[in-house]
Amino acid sequence: MFLDNKEEFQTVWQLAHNWTGANQDETDTVEISHELKITIHRLLHAMVCQEISARTRKRRILEDNSNITFILDIYHNYKFFQCLRKNEFDKAYLDNLYVKRNEVIKWCAHVIYLDPPPCWAPKKPLSAERSLAETMEIEDEDKGWYEKLTDLRRKKVASLELAKMLWEKDENQSYEQIRNHPIMKQYGNPSVFTPDAFQSWAKEYASDYARKGGRRKKSKE
Repeated sequence: MFLDNKEEFQTVWQLAHNWTGANQDETDTVEISHELKITIHRLLHAMVCQEISARTRKRRILEDNSNITFILDIYHNYKFFQCLRKNEFDKAYLDNLYVKRNEVIKWCAHVIYLDPPPCWAPKKPLSAERSLAETMEIEDEDKGWYEKLTDLRRKKVASLELAKMLWEKDENQSYEQIRNHPIMKQYGNPSVFTPDAFQSWAKEYASDYARKGGRRKKSKE
């Protein structure tokens, strides 16, 4: 998976340790060092403010401030709150939250004005007359893909993402139940699909229960 390329991506847990020179295997999450705590908080705050993007192994999170994103990311909002406000550092969660090299470097140069972490530092000394962004070739992510979508496609994308979340919360729901779910009706756009079309488009995200026509597995006696 592309996230495994440590030259381009690292988890918050990995990068914070690299940045502070701490040993990942020796960190006690109950008695975490002040320097490491500040670094993790700094990265999470940048994600919340959308200064750098956040990714899990499944998808990008916290992409915008819309209601649909808030609902899809309820779990992540809770985990961020626990860390930023209550200083609860969940190693397993932070080690599944990825940041991208070029975004972190640009953020260091133009937002927080700090040297980047050693693993992503420039290989040549920076000129005093040139900024970090001018010295390095930084590739931007294509942020215009969403604007290129038609209104109909945007509604379909939102509906499918919401369907995926609803199945993750309760897998014992049929296609029709998901399509007519109150949350789907309020925040999604189920009317853009006919029942058959919804089943076809949502099949990739559907639970086994839905794919088998709503029939529960028979228990072995």
